[in-house]
Amino acid sequence: MSSRFSLRQFQVVLSFEYASYLRNKVYVGITIAFILLIGIGLSLPSIIGFVRQLGIDGPGQSVDPGPEQTIHVIDEAGLLEDLELLRAAMPQEIFAVAALEQLPDLRKAVNDGEARAILHLESAIRFTLIERRAGSDLPWRLQQYLTVRYREQLLASYGLAPGQVEAAMIQPEITHVETVAETGKTMEQAFMYTYLLLFLLYFTVMMYGQLVASSVASEKSNRAMEMLITSTKPMNLMFGKVIGSGLAGLTQIGLFILTAGVFYGINREVWSDVAVIRSIFQMPVGILVYTILFYLLGYFMYAFLYGALGSLASRTEDINTSIMPVILVIMAAMFISLYGMISPESGVLMVFSFVPFVAPMSMFVRISMTEVPAWQIALSIAGMFLTIYGTGWLSSRIYRLGVLMYGKPPHLGELLSLLRQAGK
Repeated sequence: MSSRFSLRQFQVVLSFEYASYLRNKVYVGITIAFILLIGIGLSLPSIIGFVRQLGIDGPGQSVDPGPEQTIHVIDEAGLLEDLELLRAAMPQEIFAVAALEQLPDLRKAVNDGEARAILHLESAIRFTLIERRAGSDLPWRLQQYLTVRYREQLLASYGLAPGQVEAAMIQPEITHVETVAETGKTMEQAFMYTYLLLFLLYFTVMMYGQLVASSVASEKSNRAMEMLITSTKPMNLMFGKVIGSGLAGLTQIGLFILTAGVFYGINREVWSDVAVIRSIFQMPVGILVYTILFYLLGYFMYAFLYGALGSLASRTEDINTSIMPVILVIMAAMFISLYGMISPESGVLMVFSFVPFVAPMSMFVRISMTEVPAWQIALSIAGMFLTIYGTGWLSSRIYRLGVLMYGKPPHLGELLSLLRQAGK
């Protein structure tokens, strides 16, 4: 069979596999659903702000100023004076002055739902908040305000002028912590997007690899594979299926990333104060390129094994048992990489970044969080390419044997014996 005809077989299998995903209702439905979720999630603050502008919802508009929303303040310490400063600091709440002798009646009102809460300042450093149910953030907000108010009065009692008190109350703001000064990467930013992209690599490699195994087992169970294997070279068939599924996964991931980038750009202002979201979308472009690269390398490395082991299953119900060894290896790689995020410059993570089936995640963590020499990146990538070729060659041989075998899947020893016999 000529090499040109083999290339044509590969192209036919690849295009058919890729097109079958694009026509698959589940694939299309999941893609559309996630695009909508990403778009709505990143636009939600803007939507809420628009609704508030219409006067439909929002603080100060939907709050019923009735007595059931009132917080009664009993100020024995004289810390809050006429409550005007407290009302200015917490404009979404309704405060009213109360006397100590009213406490029993007010407690009953709170219990009956006729008042929201009671704030009882017994001294400048001690207060009691009485609510009907726990779980709100009101105690924390009151504590923050009362702490500031107490310190202001204490400093003023020491003879400091108002301007000096205000200067003394300024709290230093830590914007970020640099990991290495010359890299320009911050620990917070690097950790957040590395953590997110690491899980993206893990789930996509596992999900699309399992799709390859399911596709092979399904074709084998309906006997379609017997016709395919006699008319197409195993190498062409295996590489076509794996690369076709990989392109479908890359298309889906690309759409998700593009959607997130577009909607973040539209709603950039509303997320400007949210450090977590901002750090994710401010990741270096190089990190995004490495994400796609290591996804492809990790996917192909595992997908060939998924396809080979899927060919050993006679029924789709047996797939999970057949591919369990691959799943365990992926999970081990994930745990090693998560552990490596704690100490990305450790020697252990560096060693694992050259171990082929762990390298896609381990090397990605090192590149995202530290400075890695170019020769180490090149060596790791070269090792992964060699592993992909080796697993592809071995998987095609297993694939040719497995698709024609029915019944109980062979053990490892039996499989090795069959491969040796086939190679003679």
